[in-house]
Amino acid sequence: MGSQVKKGNSVKRTATKSGLGLKKQEAGSKKAPAKSDRKQLAPKKERVNYLEEGKKYFKAVYNELKKVHWPGRREVAIYTGVVLVAVAVVGVLIWVFDSLLSRLLQLILK
Repeated sequence: MGSQVKKGNSVKRTATKSGLGLKKQEAGSKKAPAKSDRKQLAPKKERVNYLEEGKKYFKAVYNELKKVHWPGRREVAIYTGVVLVAVAVVGVLIWVFDSLLSRLLQLILK
């Protein structure tokens, strides 16, 4: 029982594993072995060195902090002013709408 290859339709005939019968297989294609054929190897668990992992983490954090653009005193003052003004404006808007709605509700209930 040898193997035959037809050039026209690219069919390859090979003997099966048990030697009984023939099976068709595309020429050039490789099938993955069945799950039962593969060896079931459990991955080895490596011991984690938490001290080394911690060192790596804090070293990476330090390197990232060096890349940060830290604002100067003037920029911080400007940004703080912008935030305070925005909070004040939103607070006033909420107060106005709350007052209008409470007056409207009082008129409805009377």
